Amino acid sequence: MTRAAFALAVLGIALVLTARPLGAQREPGWELRVPDRIEVPLGGSAIMPIAIAVDRGLTVSRDGPVIVELYAEPGLAIKKRRLGRADAVDPEADAPRFAVAVHGDGVGDHTLKLHVKLWLCGGKACRPLDLRRVVTITVATPAAPADAGIDGMPDARHQPR
Repeated sequence: MTRAAFALAVLGIALVLTARPLGAQREPGWELRVPDRIEVPLGGSAIMPIAIAVDRGLTVSRDGPVIVELYAEPGLAIKKRRLGRADAVDPEADAPRFAVAVHGDGVGDHTLKLHVKLWLCGGKACRPLDLRRVVTITVATPAAPADAGIDGMPDARHQPR
């Protein structure tokens, strides 16, 4: 084996040992934080947080648009399908966050698709980001109380005497 072939083999082994799985990789400079799954009671609502986190020295452009588009499957209801920076919890923050109320209309697992567009800036340059995520929303019927009798009163058979 030549020295060049040996060096390439060692480099290949080093790359394999230091590589991270695709799902574990984080984009340098930013992260879109949304939960993978949320539970909502049938007929009720839950808040889905959406946060854009940026590393020190970076900001989300205040001049460029921040657009969050939401696509809900049947069985879910949201008040507003398109959000902008003005809809953020703190519109003036360097990295805006959103709180979206999701209402469960149909029992089962449903998907809520997010499409986020923004401009990430550092120093004097900005670049566009086009991000997509999918959140599973589980709509479940509320559990009936195990010890309830007529009109929600405890069953007399289970009362101590």
